Amino acid sequence: MAAVDTVLASPALARLARVSTRGGGREITQIRLAEQFAELGEAGAGSLVLLGREASAAATDYRFDMGLRWAALREVAAVAAFAAARWHPTATAADIAERAGIALISVPADIESTWLIRALLREVGGSADAALARAESGLTAVILAEEQTADLELLRRSVSQALGTRIELRAPAGYEAGVMAGAPQTPFGYFTAPDARGDLAVAARLVLHAAAAAAGRLHDAARRARELPARSRSVLLAELLMSEAALGEDLLDRARQLGVPLGGWHVVVRLEADNLDDAEPGEVHRFELLEAMGQVALEAVAITGTWYLSRVSRAIVLVWMASSDPGPQVGVRATRAAERALSAVRSRRPGLRLRAGVGTAHEGPMGLRASAAEARVALLAARAAGKPEGVSAHDAAGVQRMLMEWYASDSARASVREQLAPLERLGPARSETAIRTLAVYLDEQCSVVRTARRLHLHRNAVTYRLRRITGLLGVDLADADQRLALQLACRARLLE
Repeated sequence: MAAVDTVLASPALARLARVSTRGGGREITQIRLAEQFAELGEAGAGSLVLLGREASAAATDYRFDMGLRWAALREVAAVAAFAAARWHPTATAADIAERAGIALISVPADIESTWLIRALLREVGGSADAALARAESGLTAVILAEEQTADLELLRRSVSQALGTRIELRAPAGYEAGVMAGAPQTPFGYFTAPDARGDLAVAARLVLHAAAAAAGRLHDAARRARELPARSRSVLLAELLMSEAALGEDLLDRARQLGVPLGGWHVVVRLEADNLDDAEPGEVHRFELLEAMGQVALEAVAITGTWYLSRVSRAIVLVWMASSDPGPQVGVRATRAAERALSAVRSRRPGLRLRAGVGTAHEGPMGLRASAAEARVALLAARAAGKPEGVSAHDAAGVQRMLMEWYASDSARASVREQLAPLERLGPARSETAIRTLAVYLDEQCSVVRTARRLHLHRNAVTYRLRRITGLLGVDLADADQRLALQLACRARLLE
């Protein structure tokens, strides 16, 4: 059994309202449907009598007053009537109900009778039936919230109202926002109903399980809606930077659709980790680490203007874009942004040995490629010079810069590989020794004595090595053109 006001407090019956001053505490033992007022006198004690629609429409008639008097004698607990607006009983009916302690209940006219009777029976039938009704309302609320792509707070409120109990959203124990473990953590925890007891607690657990699943789907949908444009821009920039072909109208049109201002000025910052393989031995984990590193780096530089994120091979590429010439100080600002990006990533993954190369400002789509090439050259130069980890800006002048820009092209790398292929086939250690010996010999203008001194070898050892090297390569070092080609190839190869 349940009291009148307890039944009306059910979320499923929230639209029903008691319009009498008394009767809220009366216990309901059964539900009756009355199509005629005379049936009020046939209802048992504790009944909630629902007037049919015709009877409800005639509830202003004196016959209803008579029926209420018979209901009072039968100890009926409540009488409910359909009304287009809130039901206002006549003064006589209200007085009879007041003296008898009968609850008068207004029911919205658009509620379907069969559904209402079933809902009332569930609430009156006991805690299990009531809990089942709450569970049904809760699941309906979850479905509706998901259809409306509600946020977590709206989902929580909807479920709380449907279940008729307080729902809380709690963070899991030990959760620490911002900790990077390969990928950003999800910023929500779990739903709980701390006040639910007994059968309602069981119903709440079922509904909250469905709510949690819906919350996960809503979160994923929101994340995809947020990340897909960024990922599309990232893919576009990667295509633009990796392709050696001329820019086609297709790429430019895609850039316009994604809002990437290729026509402006660009500065590229390229981040790489020297020990990426040691930090994450598995390819999948390396991919996840690079994804997370990219997001952290982008967040660190985003405060300084409009930045875009892309990935080229194992490098993170950050692109700063502006609509007008940024002026001579842009290099300093870009270097500081690169330092912030490295610092942010190091704070999450202290074991990574990170470098960043910074290009100079260039205009237009081809300028973007030029700045990206400069950022890569800056990294290569820092490694070749044995510089410590950190930020390296592009050097606008110098032979080594020219060499690196030349070697940055696929055709140059193919030429180097072709020239040195016989030495590469010796294996990693022996090929490295042979190439370094040849490079020093050519740098020392083919002097065996100076080569031996630099390599700390005997002259005979140098002569023996050179004889084998020239035999494998099939070259004539007396030919100036062949010497120049080999010197360039050796220097470029040793940059890797």
